[in-house]
Amino acid sequence: MPATLLPTLLLVRPQAQAAQQAQRLQAAGITAQPFCVEDTVADDAALAALPQQAASADWLVFVSPSCIDLAWPRLAGLPLAAKLACVGRASADKLAALSGRAVLHPPHGNDSDALLTLPPLQQLAGQTVLIVRGDGGRPQLGETLARRGAQVHYAEVYRRVPVQADWALFDRLAAGSPPALLITSSHSAQQLFHQAGATRRRALLACRFIALHPRIAATLKQLGVTRPLLAADEHALCALLTGPR
Repeated sequence: MPATLLPTLLLVRPQAQAAQQAQRLQAAGITAQPFCVEDTVADDAALAALPQQAASADWLVFVSPSCIDLAWPRLAGLPLAAKLACVGRASADKLAALSGRAVLHPPHGNDSDALLTLPPLQQLAGQTVLIVRGDGGRPQLGETLARRGAQVHYAEVYRRVPVQADWALFDRLAAGSPPALLITSSHSAQQLFHQAGATRRRALLACRFIALHPRIAATLKQLGVTRPLLAADEHALCALLTGPR
């Protein structure tokens, strides 16, 4: 079994994605467990309206794995003419596997900034872009596409709700060798520290933090984490965890 950086990796992300990722990492010899501080709740009205919205779109842009998990079952099998795009490779791989279609995504980077550099999204006059996201998503993607001439619409197919993490598990791990934590959004980072409170703050800061994006790492630093690591995708995460200490 490969050597791991720390004995257990806690996956701070919605339950469905955390469970799937934990299985993949376990197969790679990495001890990983879901550690959810917030989850996603489907917006049934938005999902019901999605097929009609998608039918008139030239582009469908999915901003997260949660969006794909919830939205694609409503679209599978429909005669969609829209091109598909995702902000990151992992989401694009998931959507390509489900749809059997090509999915535009940035070859480097995993955010809206990287997606917006791609040539097919530079001139969008007369085209309709439907952005599939959760409620309260960052406005940059839609605002930039609108400036490039697109008619931008949104399908906000889920909302985020706080859930109580398994702090008994955390306490057991922290009493031995502190775990590592994979943080997949700035909002989750803030919720994590909010739940931990003053009583667990020292134990939390003794852990190793891994962020998927520099923006998340910056949030962690604001919360008191001194040296968060970066792993842009799951390949980089595995390399980080199984490499030399």
